[in-house]
Amino acid sequence: MRHIVLIPWVAVAAAGCNYESGGGTAHATDSAAVMNDAEATIGATTGDGTSTTLGATGSATGATTEVAVSYCHGFQAAAEAPFLSLYIVGGEVLTDGAAWPIECSEGRWMFGLYPSLGGWDPHADQVRFTVEVDVEGYELDSAGHFYSDEVDYHIGCDNPWAGLIGVAPVYLPEGVGDPGQLDGKPAKVLVTVLAGDMELRAEASVTLSAPPDVLLQGCTSP
Repeated sequence: MRHIVLIPWVAVAAAGCNYESGGGTAHATDSAAVMNDAEATIGATTGDGTSTTLGATGSATGATTEVAVSYCHGFQAAAEAPFLSLYIVGGEVLTDGAAWPIECSEGRWMFGLYPSLGGWDPHADQVRFTVEVDVEGYELDSAGHFYSDEVDYHIGCDNPWAGLIGVAPVYLPEGVGDPGQLDGKPAKVLVTVLAGDMELRAEASVTLSAPPDVLLQGCTSP
């Protein structure tokens, strides 16, 4: 099942999710989005199968130099090279060893992925992520993942509909009745997106965080 993600942007969204780019320039309103190569890297795979690993400041053939339209919600078309980085709510980089906190969104528990990406011009108001999450003991879908889905992530600067904006949600699967059972569980996260003829990858080994004090607050629709 493919999700289309569109909801008004919230102030607690992660750093790197409030970018605008256009006319060959890009700027960020939150300095926490600046990170070094050691904090997050992406794997870029060209159409011929050649792979390179790039940081947010790396370089690759096909980087965008001229931008025809404006983008928001973490997309930087004018970046020097194609890149994909993931953040958690509050602005920390989703990297190995990080705690990935549970959140309530529109009456549903989720683990949120807040992306920053760019370096190419998709000529569209959305990009499609493929998201896979593996948790030992929770092989809940047909492919043996805890969660796997395609997410159409809105990068346009207009917000035409109600929905989630600025976050790619990993909702709890139907097989998880009590989110508290996930607290402290190790998980592997893999997100890919096509950037022209390159596949960008962001992955991390994290720990799920669903503490009782958060769950006791409940999760209901506004």
